[in-house]
This record gives sequence, structure tokens and C-alpha cells, in this order.
Amino acid sequence: MNIVVFDTETTSLEKPFCYNIGYVIVNNLGEKIAEKDFVVEQIWHNLPLFNTAYYAEKRPLYISAMKARKATMNKFGYICQEMIRDFKKYDVEAAFAYNSSFDEKVFAFNCDWFKCSNPFDTIPVKDIRGFAHQFIINKDYKEFCEINKYFTESGNYSSTAETVYRYITGDTDFIEDHTALSDSEIETDILFYCVDNGADLTSDYCAKKSITRNVEKILHIKTAEQIDYYFDYTNIKINKEKTEIKLK
Repeated sequence: MNIVVFDTETTSLEKPFCYNIGYVIVNNLGEKIAEKDFVVEQIWHNLPLFNTAYYAEKRPLYISAMKARKATMNKFGYICQEMIRDFKKYDVEAAFAYNSSFDEKVFAFNCDWFKCSNPFDTIPVKDIRGFAHQFIINKDYKEFCEINKYFTESGNYSSTAETVYRYITGDTDFIEDHTALSDSEIETDILFYCVDNGADLTSDYCAKKSITRNVEKILHIKTAEQIDYYFDYTNIKINKEKTEIKLK
């Protein structure tokens, strides 16, 4: 069974014009068969649009990669055709991406915009994040996040590809490149770490919305009598419309 792990880089989340596509084709042992790194011509040459990208400052990295012939610039439709040919040539049976719903949205949006065939119309796409949630995020992982302060803005445990990769490698200095081919490679490592721990590539594992972190929540009430009251409401659900607190 050969599979493809892919990633995209876009200008935004709402209208995700894609400027970089990378993918790695591997067998079921994780051995690399082929890899491709593309820069999308239409977005690259539209500087006002490209400069709206969150990682627009990485433009010199793509220039260096293209000069070294490690990345190729082509129109989006041609890239999709080459992907289709590669999937057929290497008998690719399934595709994987970290937080795959976004990457699927990227291809759907851009294929519609540029009026071209979607290479993922004929093969299933699975979310590596679901694999990670099932086979990596455990008590030890949460302790790793506590020690290193890897939390989301809302205070839950981080489960980004960068954090998960730091955990499986033990490299807390690792910084994700946020370029498509490089990210595809680390996501491949995450996927096969899961396989080594019992995951089945033919299965589909659901990603959780968040990895909840139980922390003490204190409600502070200051009365007119200048008396302070503190309540631990960690395990209490508060009705936002009406909350009654009786003081004794």
C-alpha cells in the first residue's frame, strides 16, 4: 500500500489561495518513493495577494529552493495534473495530512477557482491529527506539555504538528518550517510513529476538537462589606445567563 502525505501553504484561512504544495509518497513501511515541492505561479507573481500570507516573510526560502531546483514553479492546474499522474504511477491508495479538513478545503477552493481537476477526488483523505490523538496524546504527552508549557490560547493542551513532533523526537527546540514539503516530511514521521504504536493505515481515526486540560478555576467576589470570597469552580458548569451563588 503506497500513500501520499501532503501539505499546503495559503494566503489566508477564509479564501485560501494556495502558493505552495508539497507531498511525499511512501510505502506502508514509511520508505520514501517520491517527493515534490511546487510553488504556484499565479499566486507567486501576484505580490499584493502573496504578501497577505501569514508566512510571506518565507519568500526567500522558496527563491533559494527554486534556484537549487529543489522546488518547481508551475500553474495550479498543471500541478494538479502532475499529482494525478504521480498518484497513478505510484499506485497511491490513500492521502494523509495533518488537520486534513483544511487542506481539502484548499484544494476544493483552488480547483474551483482555477477550473481544474482535484487530485483528491479519487482517493480518500485521512487526518493525521486523528492518528496522533489516538496513539500519541496520553498521560506522558500531557506531562510533556505541562513541563514545557505547550498550551493553546484557551488553555488546553497543544496538539499541533510542531508540538507532537517535539514530543516524539524529544527535540524541544524544533521549529516547524511552515513550508509544504518540509511539513509533509515531519507529518510523515508522526504518522508512522502512530503506525509503530498500533495504528492501521487503512483505518480512519477521529480528531478531537481540543485536548482538555483541567486547571483550577477561581471565582473572586468582592462584597460591599469589603469581604473577599473565592470559589473553586473547576468542575462546575456555570450558566452564563443566570448564576446564583448563596453565601453562608
